[in-house]
Amino acid sequence: MSDDNSPSPDARGPEPEGDRPEVAGEQPQSGTDGPEPGAGQHESAGPALVEANVDLDDASGLSRRRLLSLGGVGVGVAAAAGLGSWAFLRRGRADDTKADGLTVTKSWEGRQIRVTAPSGVCDAPLIVAYENGFFKDAGLDVVLKKTGTDEDVAAAVGSGKYTASNGIFFNFLGPIYNGAPVKLSGGLHHGCLDLYVRNDDSVPTVAALKGRRIGVSNLQGSATNFFSLDLLDAGINSSPAAKQVEWVVIEQDLLPKALKDKKVDAIATAGGFLPIIQGVKDGWARELSDNRDLSRNASYPCCAVALNQTFVSQDPVTAGKLVNAWARGSRWAGANLDKTAEIESAGKYVPDKPENILPVLRTLTFDPSPKNLREALEPGIAKFVHTGFLPSGTDAATLADKVFVNLGLDF
Repeated sequence: MSDDNSPSPDARGPEPEGDRPEVAGEQPQSGTDGPEPGAGQHESAGPALVEANVDLDDASGLSRRRLLSLGGVGVGVAAAAGLGSWAFLRRGRADDTKADGLTVTKSWEGRQIRVTAPSGVCDAPLIVAYENGFFKDAGLDVVLKKTGTDEDVAAAVGSGKYTASNGIFFNFLGPIYNGAPVKLSGGLHHGCLDLYVRNDDSVPTVAALKGRRIGVSNLQGSATNFFSLDLLDAGINSSPAAKQVEWVVIEQDLLPKALKDKKVDAIATAGGFLPIIQGVKDGWARELSDNRDLSRNASYPCCAVALNQTFVSQDPVTAGKLVNAWARGSRWAGANLDKTAEIESAGKYVPDKPENILPVLRTLTFDPSPKNLREALEPGIAKFVHTGFLPSGTDAATLADKVFVNLGLDF
């Protein structure tokens, strides 16, 4: 997820929203594909990091949310065996009005598709899809755009400033509930969020966090939303209004020091954040919880594709191609962890050496699936309501239907 770069208003965004026809969800004709080509076939991951269609107008360069890892249960390559088992949407001509059961009312073929720029290790699916040319293979003109510091990405995607982004689906539930015109389609991976405490027995369990201070980089961020579920399981109401825990917003880079200096009792971060991992190696910090342990809440995908609703309504075929190419990047990353680490490092998407990136990639399970995302939404919403971050009367089935869009992707 990228949230600390500012985009340029140079690309044309979606047209103003008008009537939004219902997007049909019939399944496309299935097909199989062989293993993805090696990185070298399409790679442009050399030192010249980003080509002309990547916006680098901000002095800070690409978002460096330092080795954040937003994705996957278990150890990295679970999807490798299934590389050839997903269905691709067929490319239609510009004048097609229907393709694979999806109705196109205004074609986006040839238009620039603005996607929030990658910000860390967990964005491997996007980085791979972009650098290996998977978006181009699908006939898409994708441009990566940096988001502004503390920018509300859900609102920006809804407004059409960006055509697409990605992040844990819990982040989008409140905005969509409140009317943000955003749709989700396609989880990208699992396992990437971590909750750390000092290694001094001051917080032996999650339940011991009641009445304590938890440091986070964003009150609406992925780690805050996800670990609210762990707190709920421990009998703690995580809503700020309940005052059973105190969420303390601290700049990401300063979270480990705040924990070490006892300004907070725990910190919740995106996985793979090297400074706190180093703290574990040095012995003063330890991991209290994560989203890789299936006995907790790791069944929920921590990274999913979020799409502007006008884009989806007008051209679900092109939207499906975007999600499909993104998913292809996820599968390729899972099957090529070493090469993915090299791509992320060489392109400076992650400011570190491949040997330091690789262990983080190994903590992710790259298993993209719109079907699995849809199945996880309703129970995830039903549980999330009890955290206090959604109104108590929220109907999980209704919100799940509102959140998800079926783009005919059969995987």
